[in-house]
Amino acid sequence: MRDVLHLLGVRPRSVSTLKDLPPGNGSWLVDTGGGERIVLRRYHDRATAEDLDYEHRVLRHLAQSGWVVPDPVGDLVRHDGLWFCLTRYVPGAAVRDEPVDQRRRRGRDMARVDVALRDLTETLGQRPGWRAQHAATTVHAAIDWGACLAEFTGCDPRLAGWAAAAAAEVRAVLASIGAEALPLTVVHGDLAEWNVHYLDGRLAGVVDFALTHLDSRPYELAIARTWRAPEAIEAYADELARHGWPLTQLEQAAIGPVNQAFRVDMVAWELDQGRRTGAYDIRMIERQLRLTGVPEPDGAARS
Repeated sequence: MRDVLHLLGVRPRSVSTLKDLPPGNGSWLVDTGGGERIVLRRYHDRATAEDLDYEHRVLRHLAQSGWVVPDPVGDLVRHDGLWFCLTRYVPGAAVRDEPVDQRRRRGRDMARVDVALRDLTETLGQRPGWRAQHAATTVHAAIDWGACLAEFTGCDPRLAGWAAAAAAEVRAVLASIGAEALPLTVVHGDLAEWNVHYLDGRLAGVVDFALTHLDSRPYELAIARTWRAPEAIEAYADELARHGWPLTQLEQAAIGPVNQAFRVDMVAWELDQGRRTGAYDIRMIERQLRLTGVPEPDGAARS
C-alpha cells in the first residue's frame, strides 16, 4: 500500500489494515502525523471510473449536508489494474447485537440518511450497471441470472431448482402487488448495523456506500437486514412521516416481497461469484434460499 500512498503524495507515519478481502474492497487507516487520520480505499476489481464517480457524488452530497461519511479527499488513482482513493476517516464503531433501543435508533438514522439523499434522485439518476431490486432478479445488470442458474445446475441441481422456483415465486408476488409502480430514490444500499457508527451513544457517521444506487425504500429496509430488527422498520417509517415523506401503502405492502427478492439476489450474487471463481459457497446459497421464505420444491432434484 505504501506504493499507492507514494503515488498519492502521502508520507504516512503508520498504516494499519481495516479490511482487505481481494478481489473485493480494501481499506487502510493512515496516520499522516499531527493527529490527522485518513483512509486509503481500494475498490473491487469490477469497479469502473463511472461507477465510482456516482458513489463519490453521493458521498460529497452528504458531506456538504453535514453528514460524517467517507467522502473522497483526493482523486481516484489507478494502480496494478485497481482503483484507489483517499477518503475521510469516520470515527466511532458499529453496535453489534443491537438491543431494542438501538434498533429503533438505527431505524431513525436510516430514515434521516434517505431524507438527505432524496434531493439527488432527479439529478443523479441510476448508477451505471444497476437497477431497482423489484425490476429484475438481481440489481446488477452484468449478472446473467439464466447463465448462472444453468451452470450451477451441473454442480447442485437440487439447489439450482430451488433457486429457480424462488425467483419465479418472488417475481409473481411482486407483480401481484404492482411493485413496478414503487417510487425510486437514491438509497445508501447497505445500512445494516455494521455500517452505522456510534460514539458515546450518539451517531458518529455512516460508512460503505459501495451499493448506493436508485431503488425503493422497501429495498433500503431489506438490505439493512431489518427482517431481524422489526423495531427499526417501525422507527424508520415514523421518522419518514415526521419529515413529511411517509411510506405509501404500496411501499408498506412491498416490504416483505422486496425482502424476499433481496434474498434471491444474494443467491444470484453467490452464483455469479462461483461461476467466476469455480467454487460455490453451498452453505451460504442454501441459507439465502431459506431466508426467501419460499419452500424447497417437493420434486427438486437431489445432487
